[in-house]
Amino acid sequence: MSLAEVDAVDADSTNSSSSLSLFVHCSRTTSSTSSSKGTPLSIHVQLVDPPTLYEADVASSHKPRALDCSGTEYVATVESALMASSSDQSSRFEFRWSKQKRLLTLMERAGFAMKFCSIEFQASEDVATWRELLHQVATQQRENSKLILETENKVKHCETVLKQKEALLETALIAKQKVEDDLFQGFCAVLNTKKDEIRRLQFEIEKVQDMHKYEMKPMKKRKVVAPKGNKKAIGAKLKRKIEEEEEEEEEEEMSDGSNEGNFVAREEDDDDNDELKRAKNDAINAYSALPPNLRSSSVQISSAEDVLSRMDDIIKNEEEEDEATQREGNSRSGRSIISEPTQPRTRKTAALKVEPTLVPQSDSEKTLRPVSQVDEAMDLEEEDILDMLS
Repeated sequence: MSLAEVDAVDADSTNSSSSLSLFVHCSRTTSSTSSSKGTPLSIHVQLVDPPTLYEADVASSHKPRALDCSGTEYVATVESALMASSSDQSSRFEFRWSKQKRLLTLMERAGFAMKFCSIEFQASEDVATWRELLHQVATQQRENSKLILETENKVKHCETVLKQKEALLETALIAKQKVEDDLFQGFCAVLNTKKDEIRRLQFEIEKVQDMHKYEMKPMKKRKVVAPKGNKKAIGAKLKRKIEEEEEEEEEEEMSDGSNEGNFVAREEDDDDNDELKRAKNDAINAYSALPPNLRSSSVQISSAEDVLSRMDDIIKNEEEEDEATQREGNSRSGRSIISEPTQPRTRKTAALKVEPTLVPQSDSEKTLRPVSQVDEAMDLEEEDILDMLS
């Protein structure tokens, strides 16, 4: 153990505030038969009050009966109290030294001073003891100097390591910042690429929408299905079906054309009939204006109304004959061809070209007989009227 300086109160002095500086050195002594090795059973205390050296032993058997602790705890408490620094104000004990009685008293610092224990020393005048104590002091100083040097070296090494760590940390931070910059630039590049791709897709979408809007649809490739050889019956049926559909379409077109032709022919017949009626009315009016002696006796016409009624009957008969002929032609062949007029007509009726159809002899005779009689009567009347007008 090292040499410690202890402040003590001079118990021999009348002045209670007087203090002394004592130097204490403690060394532990242990027994080999101790159950717990390293536990101090006693300590050898050397106290220097210049120029005198005092020695004493403190053992667990010296513990006062009033103390509530074990002998080992008692020895450890005395050792820690003697080796405490004199500048430690929080020390548990206060020392009182009586040089005359060679007695050191330990007083507890509490609400009131209470005695803990007393150690009685013996004066030592042995020169070898002095030399041993001084040798221990010198050895302790060398050890302390060595420890201080080692500590300083460790501190310098720690400072160097700390500087290296700071430099390494700075390098790592620079590298980290560089990596972050590279990552950020790469992220920006990827983001810009994605934005460009999104703009391109939006442009394509708008283009496709415009194409759909203006009905500019791209041509699609039609799938060509190779015909199978083992399905000839299906191809024949399909061909027959196509032919039937074409025939039906032709019949519909012909029927539509015939209806339109009938309508046009009827309109032209109506116009021609109107013109013919006007001409007949004029002729009848002119004939009625003639004197009675100039009128032909061969024609028995009582009035203009009789002429008009006869002409109306003739026109109706002609229309009925034309309609009957057209119905018979449509029912037998299903096809009719309309002849368009090539020259403008003034007074002639529209002529319809109808394909020749086989008409039974009985029907044709029935239709031709009244037609021929009506035509002959009409021609005779017209000739009479024209003769009278001329």
